[in-house]
Amino acid sequence: MPKNGTNASLDTVIIYTTDMAGLAEFYGKGLELGEPSATGGDHVGFRLPGGYLGFDQVASPPGEPPGAVSLWFEVDDLQATFDRLVTHGGTAKFGPTRKPWGAVLAAVLDPDGNVLGLAQRADAETGGDSTDPGPEEAS
Repeated sequence: MPKNGTNASLDTVIIYTTDMAGLAEFYGKGLELGEPSATGGDHVGFRLPGGYLGFDQVASPPGEPPGAVSLWFEVDDLQATFDRLVTHGGTAKFGPTRKPWGAVLAAVLDPDGNVLGLAQRADAETGGDSTDPGPEEAS
């Protein structure tokens, strides 16, 4: 990956929410992250490869949906992850779709209205079901 001017890289994302436990459970189950670790009574989070995803408890909602955060995760099985997030309380924004540049993306709104985007990992094999756009066939 090319370096930027300051060699900056994203390390931590914190989402402010009035339902810290519920939102952490949604992300934990939907993305199969395991159990979050707690830091005091007003913060929980997950250590991820290359970063950290945390949730801070706040007294009043941070804003009206759509939320102020758009998070994107690269996953091995886009359709299964999308379905799991919807099962655990997410609202489908758009299902798996091949974009003009070739990426396969999907998105849900989390229970607080933030966009949780998903990208199919390019080197991962999916099951190839009928909802998976699959690789372009060579002519």
